[in-house]
Amino acid sequence: MLDLAIVGGGPGGLMSAWYLKKKLGALCRVTIYEASDRVGGKILTKQFDTAPAMYEAGVAEIYDYSMTGPDPLRELIQHFGLQTIPMDAEQVQLDGELLDDVPGMRRKYGAQTAKAIEDFRKLCAKMVSPTEYYEGVGAHDNEHPWAYMSAEELLDREVADPVAKRFLKVMARSDIATEPHNTNGLNALKNFVMDVDGYIGLYSIQNGNEQLIHSLRSEIEADIQLNHRVLKVGKADSGRYAINMMNGKGPITKEHDLVVMCLPHSWLTTMNWDGELLRHSMIKHIAYFDRPAHYLRVSILFDEPFWGDKVPGAWWMSEAFGGCCVYVEGARHDVGRHGVLNWLIPGSDALAFANLSDKELIDAAIKSLPKSFGDARAHFLEGKTHRWLSSVNCIPGGLPARDVMTNHHPEPTDHPGLVVVGDYLFDSTLNGLLDSSDAATDIILTQMIKLRYERGESGNVPSDKIDRAYFDNYRNTGPYGEVWNQFTDPDYLMNLIKIVWNRAKGYKLLVAGSASGELVGALRERGIDAWGIENNRYIHGKTPKALRKYNKLGSLTKLPFKAEEFDFVFETSLCHISPKQVTRAVRELNRVVKTGFVFGSITSDMAPALIDRYDLLRGVKKLGTWWEWSELFFGNGFDLSMHRRDTTDAVWDATLAANKGPGDWYADADSLRYSFFDKIADDD
Repeated sequence: MLDLAIVGGGPGGLMSAWYLKKKLGALCRVTIYEASDRVGGKILTKQFDTAPAMYEAGVAEIYDYSMTGPDPLRELIQHFGLQTIPMDAEQVQLDGELLDDVPGMRRKYGAQTAKAIEDFRKLCAKMVSPTEYYEGVGAHDNEHPWAYMSAEELLDREVADPVAKRFLKVMARSDIATEPHNTNGLNALKNFVMDVDGYIGLYSIQNGNEQLIHSLRSEIEADIQLNHRVLKVGKADSGRYAINMMNGKGPITKEHDLVVMCLPHSWLTTMNWDGELLRHSMIKHIAYFDRPAHYLRVSILFDEPFWGDKVPGAWWMSEAFGGCCVYVEGARHDVGRHGVLNWLIPGSDALAFANLSDKELIDAAIKSLPKSFGDARAHFLEGKTHRWLSSVNCIPGGLPARDVMTNHHPEPTDHPGLVVVGDYLFDSTLNGLLDSSDAATDIILTQMIKLRYERGESGNVPSDKIDRAYFDNYRNTGPYGEVWNQFTDPDYLMNLIKIVWNRAKGYKLLVAGSASGELVGALRERGIDAWGIENNRYIHGKTPKALRKYNKLGSLTKLPFKAEEFDFVFETSLCHISPKQVTRAVRELNRVVKTGFVFGSITSDMAPALIDRYDLLRGVKKLGTWWEWSELFFGNGFDLSMHRRDTTDAVWDATLAANKGPGDWYADADSLRYSFFDKIADDD
């Protein structure tokens, strides 16, 4: 059994541990090293000392993307059975007065200011659709016209009215957590549209956002070591990873096979990296994302909600502190008869005001309230402050945006078993952190399966050769010509193509990895103009005479076919191509296909028992999860077919009917989602 270390017991560390249990089960031992005396990081729900009234001291709320597509974080929260509370508000405090969004701005500042706000929001909606917003950070960001200008420059160019400009800055600043000159126009755009209907919802977890931490901890299987501050990570003489740390008693060193660094960017900078290659790579990684943004929380308990019905929503945006959000905690938490207001102060104001004492911060927050509330100090009972400096990122995802593999795998050559996790790699939200944990643990899964195979723990003799013996006892079941249809069913393949692309017959299909042509022949018997390409001379030599015209000997890296000669490609051989050549092979498939292809190579997230039973890693040179492969396809002219028309449920039903489901081949519907790809135009 392999040993894995997670450095950091915040939400990223717990999410990674949860994914590892889901993906690997009992194949590895997980140890979490946390520097503090608690897990949960910046998800922190607290109570006041003088009354059992709750408030959020860390993460303010959670974003809801479910109106546009699958929302993994929302699904995780539902999996735990946690109840949620929707949050909404439309008030802004300018010049000391609470106003109802655009109508309030029109009443106080006039029609010209209101129109400037409405026009800019319409422009924002044109510049990023709800679907594009949902897809998040990606290479497409680099082509956006607002990516390489600052948010300050954007507002100066597009909003002439000075009051409208003030309003827009205030409404977005708590989400951006920095000044407009520190971030780019595209990041600002993604926060501006949060005030436009149809893009996002907001919610909190009933009884506190920290319920998510308790639920994660209850389901993971990990040894959690608190008060263990990791100081240095590097390779030991054994080839494993050495983790040097202090545990309160003195320095200790532990060795692990794999390491997941789940630290905020600000803490990642405090680490030492052993070995020049790793040190150089990690410093380069850290520097790429070194754009710190800041938060400061001031939470105040009052004897009653003295603001009455003046605040109908869960918060309002205030011009105080350069633009901040003030939450009414009673709108989501049990505060009894009391009133609780919670200031989320961002950016430079958070950085500057953090130098003040708690008393000074509390006084400043009280003074910032609208005069219409009356004497707030007369109702004051208790105040709390929490400082979250450098806790998020000014341009999450980096600029230019890079591929997910590069971001999570800083030094893959000599340190393939070390990955990083962080919300700064996506969008500085809990949703992005869950995505980061999923991506990083996919990389770890691949490395784990490789190590397990190399060490002989699968029960099979490790080999990267596709030779005569491979086909004579194909996947431990017998001669290829006798057992091929246990793994490739022509009727099932045709049914999948019919479901995904609505094509029953009349198409031309290439089988990439066609061996001796049995599948090609079976498809041709069923009326499909099927052809094959195979690079192994031994098995290709067994092609029946009648099929030799249609089953070609050749390489996927240089296909002997014309551009767009085939409607579809079904491949099972990309995994047998070296990592240096696989991109070229994918581009060749893209060249010869018109519509789409079915991905059928071996992946590391197939069930380990299945991998062992059929010795599926034999001859595999390029191993990755379905997600890792999809990243390669996305960068070379393909997109998920399910993005255009989601037929996942129908494909899964067909898979179960063909006995290709759990225990036989596909573990779940999601793996099939990442098996069908459309060719896209260059400007799509």
